[in-house]
Amino acid sequence: MRTDQDLGAQWRVNSTARLMAGLAPWHPAHLEFARTDAWKEHSAAMQRAWSELSANRVKPMSVWRDTAISPACPVGKTLLYPFSGPDFFNAYWLFPDCETFVMFGLEHIGDVPNIEGMNERQVTRLMTDVRAATSDLFDRNYFITENMARQLRTPQLGGVVPLLAIEMAIAGMDILRIVPYDVGRGPAVPAAAADAVSQNADTPPEGAVRPRPLRQLKGVSIEFRAGESAKLKRLIYFSVDATDHGLARYPQFVAFLRSLGPTTTLLKSASYLLHSRNFRQLRKTVLDVSGYLVQDDSGVPYGMLASGGWEIRLHGTYAVPIPPFQRAFQPALASAYKAQHPDPLPFSFGYNFHDQRDERSHMIIGI
Repeated sequence: MRTDQDLGAQWRVNSTARLMAGLAPWHPAHLEFARTDAWKEHSAAMQRAWSELSANRVKPMSVWRDTAISPACPVGKTLLYPFSGPDFFNAYWLFPDCETFVMFGLEHIGDVPNIEGMNERQVTRLMTDVRAATSDLFDRNYFITENMARQLRTPQLGGVVPLLAIEMAIAGMDILRIVPYDVGRGPAVPAAAADAVSQNADTPPEGAVRPRPLRQLKGVSIEFRAGESAKLKRLIYFSVDATDHGLARYPQFVAFLRSLGPTTTLLKSASYLLHSRNFRQLRKTVLDVSGYLVQDDSGVPYGMLASGGWEIRLHGTYAVPIPPFQRAFQPALASAYKAQHPDPLPFSFGYNFHDQRDERSHMIIGI
């Protein structure tokens, strides 16, 4: 049962997300900021960017998805999105019926900004930071790692949570709860419940050797629902180094990923990391747990999918990767595209832009 305190926090979080997204806030403490010229300019800029994104990407993506993929979650109820950063938009608009979205990247988690504790100058700075941090997603349909390393470490934006909240507000989501996530226990529980569990737990015998704690894995759980829907959904994000060396310090993370399968999996704008020998463990894990894979050429190498028995469907147009990834060009994939002559993809996906003059985006579906 939710308490008045829970509902108050939920109201504040959603109002904060709306204020940052350029939408009219709900919380009384936020109304004064929404009256300022700086916020009105911010609101106009954000709504203009969203209008263009909706018309040029979201709507054509949704129509295409319903016929080329499925309006339902293709396999299982979980979407796995490695190297996602804070890209909730593509995850949700491609797979709106998935119930759990598991995302991870190098970016810090952060928290919802405390608007009530800010003055007008600080809120204006926050809005400027929001526009800078969301510009790549609106303009390119992907985030740039180097830019996020700078944009998500300002005093106002300390990680991905503010951007995830903004995207949810724009998409019409109702955020119910944001709490830390422990891969061994799930979302954090209220203090009273945690105390009760602690009091009832078995006490190790005196002198017993306690298991050595693993390196702490930082995760966050965002529970939400779409509009008036009663169906609870959850986004889980981890800040993690997913190289082989990094995962050696987080064996619980690999075990968690393997517990999700079979998953629907999304890979896009992934810096060709799974082409590298430094990501062998993650690549194998992704291939093992995925039952349905949607990616661009920066995901799992095409040759591995073809030799691994996957049924592969190609969409769009494949070209030499953009700088600095030209060496990741895959001749076998180019030959497959030449042989199949798939229809153009009607929206931007991955690193190559799509517009009326140059339809260069592509998508690879593995089943």
